[in-house]
Amino acid sequence: MNVLSIENRVLAAHERLSVAQEQLDAAIRTSHASSPDVEAMNGVSERLREARACIDQIQQHIEASAEVVPSTRDCPACGKSIRAQATLCGHCWAKLGPSV
Repeated sequence: MNVLSIENRVLAAHERLSVAQEQLDAAIRTSHASSPDVEAMNGVSERLREARACIDQIQQHIEASAEVVPSTRDCPACGKSIRAQATLCGHCWAKLGPSV
């Protein structure tokens, strides 16, 4: 999924939430005037479910595309396991460049 697709999904989720908010506001106004409008409440509930599903899809994509960065690497001089960010090996004291 590319950035444009993600932006489109975020925009769609935002629009669904806006519609749901408008419907909820209308349902609340109606319920103050008379008995609660069950049909309006069901519509709001459905819009909120759609928005939540959209947001969940975006979150799953972000989690799936997140790059896993290793916390350790092998020292190129001695082969021992060291922290990935280390600039000096704690075993052989070799100076290290940044991890790739």
